Amino acid sequence: MKKLWLIILALSLTMSVSAQYRDVKLPEKPKQRPYEDIERQDAGVWFAIELDGGSSIMSEKTNTQYVNLAGIVGYRVSEYLRFGAGVGGRMYVHNAWVRGTNNKFGVPIFANVRGNFLPTYDRDGVPFWSLNVGGITNEGFFFSPTIGCSFGGWRNNFQIGITYTLSNFKYDDGSKVAYSFFGLKLGYEF
Repeated sequence: MKKLWLIILALSLTMSVSAQYRDVKLPEKPKQRPYEDIERQDAGVWFAIELDGGSSIMSEKTNTQYVNLAGIVGYRVSEYLRFGAGVGGRMYVHNAWVRGTNNKFGVPIFANVRGNFLPTYDRDGVPFWSLNVGGITNEGFFFSPTIGCSFGGWRNNFQIGITYTLSNFKYDDGSKVAYSFFGLKLGYEF
């Protein structure tokens, strides 16, 4: 009988000891960043505010300077291509000397195409390009390409660039003359 109790006691101890070592491992949470669909973040509506100023570069004519403030709204296809439309206000300095009129204000209405040269995935600053094509009230056609650098992330960027503008000036007698401007453009895109 003692042998039977010893066998039962030994079996129960081994069962309880083996049951204590049953360590169930649950799956661990991944240590990676959560998935981000970058392509989906790139597409969508975007806005920009731009301030630029410059001077004409005519060698045989009187030069004039300008300041322009514009707002642009558009659609982002990717970080390499964005389309938009903009409207702004432009003021000329020394306007009467150049055009013979005291009207020194104009309203540019234009189409904008822009994009980045490099991806912004792991960079704080990337080179960008921009092109404005449209018209200015009481003047005529204008064309303005810009090349610069954009600082920020995918959606919120501070931009600085060098811009060239070709603009028609309308004289009092109705004739038009093309003026070339070089300038500096500052902007914020979101």
